Amino acid sequence: MSYADVRPASPAPLTVLPPAIVDAGNAEHRTFFSIRELAERWRCSRGTVYNRLRAAGTKVLDFSSRGRRGRKVVPASAVLEMESRNLKRLC
Repeated sequence: MSYADVRPASPAPLTVLPPAIVDAGNAEHRTFFSIRELAERWRCSRGTVYNRLRAAGTKVLDFSSRGRRGRKVVPASAVLEMESRNLKRLC
């Protein structure tokens, strides 16, 4: 059996994809952002994201036990509040 026999004929339509993937850029519909997503959104490193969150005193939801590495997520409301505070008028 070759790859041509098992590969899909066309890419999956957007209706098949989960809503979190389709609306990835729309913060109003998101509940949480991962640290990696914030780094991409703010165009900085993950370390800078941690520093900015720490400086703002933002609470982060951590899915690991105390002292262990784990997946951390930030509420979208906190992200939108931080971004609105840092908006500046150009002129």
